[in-house]
Amino acid sequence: MTMPRAIDFLGIGGIGMSALARWALAQGMTVSGYDKTPSPLTDALSAEGARVRFDDRAEAAPSDPATWVIYTPAIPAQHPQLRQALERGQTVMKRAAFLGLLANEGTCLAVAGTHGKTTTSCLLTWIVYQSGRPVQAFLGGISSNLQSNFLAGPAEITVVEADEFDRSFLHLHPAAAVITSTDADHLDIYGDAGHVAEAFGLFAGQCDRVYRSASASGVPGVEYGLEQQAYRAENVRVENGKQHFTLVLGEERVDHVQAGLPGMHNIENAVAAACLAHHVGLSAEEIAQGISSFTGVRRRFDVRWTAPGQAYIDDYAHHPTEITRLLDAVHSLYPGQSVALLFQPHLFSRTRDFMPEFAQALGQADRVGILPIYPAREASIPGITSEVLVSQIPGAVLVPASEGVNWLAAQPEAIKLTVGAGDIDRLVEPFVEHLQHRAV
Repeated sequence: MTMPRAIDFLGIGGIGMSALARWALAQGMTVSGYDKTPSPLTDALSAEGARVRFDDRAEAAPSDPATWVIYTPAIPAQHPQLRQALERGQTVMKRAAFLGLLANEGTCLAVAGTHGKTTTSCLLTWIVYQSGRPVQAFLGGISSNLQSNFLAGPAEITVVEADEFDRSFLHLHPAAAVITSTDADHLDIYGDAGHVAEAFGLFAGQCDRVYRSASASGVPGVEYGLEQQAYRAENVRVENGKQHFTLVLGEERVDHVQAGLPGMHNIENAVAAACLAHHVGLSAEEIAQGISSFTGVRRRFDVRWTAPGQAYIDDYAHHPTEITRLLDAVHSLYPGQSVALLFQPHLFSRTRDFMPEFAQALGQADRVGILPIYPAREASIPGITSEVLVSQIPGAVLVPASEGVNWLAAQPEAIKLTVGAGDIDRLVEPFVEHLQHRAV
């Protein structure tokens, strides 16, 4: 398909959309976009040459009818600029469809799964990139190694996150994919866990080759993991405060591979990335070098401040399983240390669907503060509030959004966490500044 000279992105400040906008900028296109509010991502895109607006009136959008319009599911059907583009007969596409258009041109390597997509896809990108292979990548987080969510390069190999939300991943036809997990989520879209599993099965059917974790046993594919699989990590141990393991990829094996991030789930993510890198011809030794030099992803076990016996970690976890894994990693890395956790629930529907599971997962912290629910694309649901969640966690308290930094600063625990997928990240820099000022 012939690409346009200009693209307008509705929801340009989203992590997935901003990667597509950066691709368009790299092609020399005229790039514009709308978002509700300024953010570090919209600031960065403006600095890179995009024309970002925060005015949702129809007349604020570009007037050229040849401009393509790409929109996210967060943009409502009645949005004035989306309606105008449709009425004009402009080319209008959902983000997932446009990503599929770009990703399916060459060898597409896709990372799917309810948990671990961003860490695994960022790690895979880094492994392939540092090996010298030509690769481009569209990522759902900011890679610490690349300092971006987009890597420009030849489309010979394209790494993408295959997002299950809204069945977006069904726009992809990968040469190879990993499925890290198939836990129920997005039940506002799917209705029940059975339909989630069905969608992952459909996605697997569109891939030439599938590697799946042991927990995704309902999906066909080559199993990888931490036990007796042909693709596995074994002899996991801690050396000098870092996790090390032996990487086994069929007949190849490498000892003393250092994991960039703590937690057994991140060892499994490393094996997942290794499967896809091995699939496109990298040796186990090349893969091990990439794993050992990987420095992580912003907001994924993101250690923002440390002092002797203390740490502050920011994390994107927004599902009970992710919170459990996060706290397991914290307790493993900081044994015996007390933990204070400030959590912002993301979506009324997810809070409703997993209320008992959230309470159980969050209860593993020593002290818990809960911010109001971040609604994102949703209207409120009667009876579903942070107050209800607080009532199910012994000792937990409700924290007003304006008091998040003050609450966390007042807690005596040695390890402090901010957790969630909404706008809780706005508290990170102010809290880091508080900690640094206190340390002076």
